[in-house]
Amino acid sequence: MRFIFSIVKNIVAVLAIIAIIYIALKYAPFLRDQEWNPLSDTSNNVQQNLNDTQNPNGSSSGEPQNGKRYSLKENDIINNVPSSQIKNVFNMIDKREFMSVSGIGRMGYNDKYLAGQRDDEFIIYKFGSDSIRVYKTEFEMQQDLNKLGQHIELKPADAYN
Repeated sequence: MRFIFSIVKNIVAVLAIIAIIYIALKYAPFLRDQEWNPLSDTSNNVQQNLNDTQNPNGSSSGEPQNGKRYSLKENDIINNVPSSQIKNVFNMIDKREFMSVSGIGRMGYNDKYLAGQRDDEFIIYKFGSDSIRVYKTEFEMQQDLNKLGQHIELKPADAYN
């Protein structure tokens, strides 16, 4: 009887460990976007080194490589906020002030993504991610938004009260 109870107890412990690992890989922001994560959503899995978009001599090529229409940059939109709380903070802040501080001329957002135009660059930021996608044209950005199943219209700062 003790032997059977010991086996059941060990099986329950293994299942609990598997459940904890699954939840961590599926929902923890710092693990969810890693390219090695088998549970990450492949349409949202865009992590790559920033060095991939540089020439061997160290200068930026301006044209993304590996068949991508965008390049990745470090998230400089919202700093000093835990990635799990970025969406909550973004909902509370004044959008006009956010646009002026971050240099975004036109912006749109939904529950998952923030899209905007900064000078001659177009960006897509997934809330909670460590990087932003940077595009050369609005058309390329809209194409990738459509691939992600998102429709975000860019609006000027006057549209946000």
